Amino acid sequence: MFENFEIDRASLPKYILIAAIIIAVVILNIYFIRSYISSNNEIITDYALRDEDMNPSREAAVAGLFYPADVYQLQKDIDNYLEMVPPSLNKRPHILIVPHAGYLYSAKVAAHAYQKILPFKKQIKKVFLLGPSHRVALNGVALSSAKNFKTPLGETPVSKKITAELAAKPDFAINDRAHRDEHALEVQLPFLQKTLDKFSIVPMVYGRAEPQKIAAALTPYLQKNDSLLIISADLSHYLDYQTAARIDSETAAMVADGQPLDEHRSCGATGINTAMLLARSFGLKPQLLDITNSGNVTGDMSSVVGYAAWMFSQQPAEEEKLPALEQEVENLRFFAKHNKAALLDITASALEHAVAGKNFTPERDDYPDVLFNKGASFVTLTQNGELRGCIGSLLPNRAIALDLADNARQAALKDSRFPPLTAEELKTTDFSISLLTGYERIKCKDEEDLLKQLKPGVDGLVIRDGNRQGLFLPSVWKQLPGKKEFLTGLKIKAGLSPAYWSGDMKIYRFRTVEINNAD
Repeated sequence: MFENFEIDRASLPKYILIAAIIIAVVILNIYFIRSYISSNNEIITDYALRDEDMNPSREAAVAGLFYPADVYQLQKDIDNYLEMVPPSLNKRPHILIVPHAGYLYSAKVAAHAYQKILPFKKQIKKVFLLGPSHRVALNGVALSSAKNFKTPLGETPVSKKITAELAAKPDFAINDRAHRDEHALEVQLPFLQKTLDKFSIVPMVYGRAEPQKIAAALTPYLQKNDSLLIISADLSHYLDYQTAARIDSETAAMVADGQPLDEHRSCGATGINTAMLLARSFGLKPQLLDITNSGNVTGDMSSVVGYAAWMFSQQPAEEEKLPALEQEVENLRFFAKHNKAALLDITASALEHAVAGKNFTPERDDYPDVLFNKGASFVTLTQNGELRGCIGSLLPNRAIALDLADNARQAALKDSRFPPLTAEELKTTDFSISLLTGYERIKCKDEEDLLKQLKPGVDGLVIRDGNRQGLFLPSVWKQLPGKKEFLTGLKIKAGLSPAYWSGDMKIYRFRTVEINNAD
């Protein structure tokens, strides 16, 4: 059928041109179709941010720096910190003040506060976090648009509703840059994640801000019983140990009295002042839970940072207050913990001087002024767990620093049960310090009644009959664990018969707080 087909050579250019046009049209159509298919109908000038674009998760910024990044190590550490705090029955905390340093330095202090909310883990649903901005200068309070805050333990949701309500108030605004690298709030999250069940947070970082305005904005939310306010704050910064101890003790007294702090006393003074304003309006009472500084952790006394924890709860009724003796124990515990390094140093120095034939007298310029308050102490020396000397004072008649130094010297050289301690022996000798409370008279009708009232492992005991007297420290319960055995040993020490009893005998209990150089 093609044998008669011939191409007109003159028409060939025309056919080539037509073919080229057809090919060009096809190419253009293909390009147009591909462009149309790959494009959306919307125009970029109509673009609006989606929720997931506006509210990403705030990633952990200081995991691996301020606290462990490994989830298992972090869980283990927090569990250990919380287990170190004896559980106690308390009223529900409404406000906590906690430090925000690295866990190595301040987590033990923070744990005293977080342990208080464990009984209320199902009740607390909203946590308001308020802390100072360390990296971004700002006026007012910065809120976060993030949907969640992340730590190695997981994500904690942010209350979008409350954040939006606060953002509409003067001096509050969304500012994610202030939150991005900030540690003051982040270090609180792992503790919260371990101590509460389902809860959301309202993270707030402040710069130059007025406590009155912050307190007014938060008041409606904190009136609800499912809310908790956490104030993130450290105390004095980069002072020598003695100066820091003095200033932080003054700060603790000011918080107890509700006196406003200036910024030199705390990295978080605005937050603490906000807490005190809210406490006043809600009728909350502050309770100091723990106080220390980095010198007690690192041993560097030249430049330290102070840490403390408080809880604010409804003021307890009169009958709920601790008995006088128990309160003295609490006070001594705080004193011992805050001044442990100095107390050990005084005792060790006195022992070293004693075996060298010298006296050691602590000077005010070398130790915190509070160590020159009057106190009573015992110094006990041991070798391989066996007693090697023990001398002490029954009453607080002199400065505790002087009392310790003298008792250490006497225990080393003047305990009549042992020869004087030598310099060579001192190398293998441990010592412990017992700080004594006052005395509480035990009224009992007979020996059986006395034995019922004794608390093994807790009570120290003094018996007096005429000119005979004996004292056992609470630590003696380790050697004489039975009540009858303990009392019999004390009678013998006082020069009385084991069977002796007299209605004229005066009996007192006391307590001690122990510090050991081997700890």
